[in-house]
Amino acid sequence: MRTMHLAAAVASALTLSTSASAGFFDLTLAPYVGGSLGQATSDISCPVGISCDDSDTAWKIYGGLEINEYISMEVGYIDLGESTFTGTQSGTRETNGMTTAVVGTYAISPSFILSGRGGMNFLNTEVNGTIAGTSTQNTGDTDVVWSFGVGAQYNLTPAVGLRLDWERFFETGSSNFNGGTGEADIDLFSAGVVYKF
Repeated sequence: MRTMHLAAAVASALTLSTSASAGFFDLTLAPYVGGSLGQATSDISCPVGISCDDSDTAWKIYGGLEINEYISMEVGYIDLGESTFTGTQSGTRETNGMTTAVVGTYAISPSFILSGRGGMNFLNTEVNGTIAGTSTQNTGDTDVVWSFGVGAQYNLTPAVGLRLDWERFFETGSSNFNGGTGEADIDLFSAGVVYKF
């Protein structure tokens, strides 16, 4: 909860960092789409006798609406890759699903923009193999997952931009109790292209 309060405070600071007279209430209502590719790293726990590969390629596609110069609303689909377990137990853990976020932006110049984001995501985590600890060798969980991130964007033209993002998805999955997937935070570093209509 403390982490979420910090995330909300940072996002608010970014969005409200300029005065209303500077155009905060001037609506632009510009839609955009984008796609990013990167690497996700999970903080999964690795039991004794098992080796873990906690990083994998990840990607996301998204669309949004720039409400004004400082705030955008964004929805998308994300695949955070999979972690693999080998040893006395083996299997995979993968997470993907729908993302929603409020994005606060601050333009250093017409070409360079800083951003902060807070999200409420609907992600599914699946664990397969003997590591699942169930008779079917499979367990899964779909839940609300909160996220926070910061990034930067360089605009090549008024319509096309290059975006770099870091995001953290908090406590994906469910408790290990009674056949759960286990919870893990996942960090995503990604780079992508945005097109604004």
